[in-house]
Amino acid sequence: MVILEKTPTQLKLQHRPYLIWQLSGCLVFGIPLLFILLSLVSTWIIYLWWLPLFLVLNTVFGLVLLVFAGRVFTYHFDKDTNSLFIKRRGLFKTQVTLYPLSDIFQIQVKSTSWNQDKMAHYKIALILKSGKHLSIPSGETSLQQKLETVNLIRQFLGIPPQKLAD
Repeated sequence: MVILEKTPTQLKLQHRPYLIWQLSGCLVFGIPLLFILLSLVSTWIIYLWWLPLFLVLNTVFGLVLLVFAGRVFTYHFDKDTNSLFIKRRGLFKTQVTLYPLSDIFQIQVKSTSWNQDKMAHYKIALILKSGKHLSIPSGETSLQQKLETVNLIRQFLGIPPQKLAD
């Protein structure tokens, strides 16, 4: 999660899924290149009947992964308009969702596992007054970095900072 803008009336955060982009690039370009290089050394690889099917399916899977999971998320908290803009920019379309800041009930780091220890997986959750939970992607960051992001948003919204129970 990257801070794009932080002023007294504006807070703009952005998440870019670099890991998904790298994985898609490896699937679409890296694995076919590896098979081409291997076929130069070991010519028998060319005669495998399943190789063209594997390469096509590999490329299709990499492109599907890029289209559906490679979206850039931008969270724009704006006190001037009393709104939260969530922009999901994908390869082919951009989706913008608007929520009033007054509808935000809570923002916190939540555990997604039954075990509440330091090794548990945590996510950033935005809870609205209607009871709807919005998960904010933060990538593969540590618990401490997620807590800093949550406390930055809480400070901007005038909510006391969250502390984790030891």
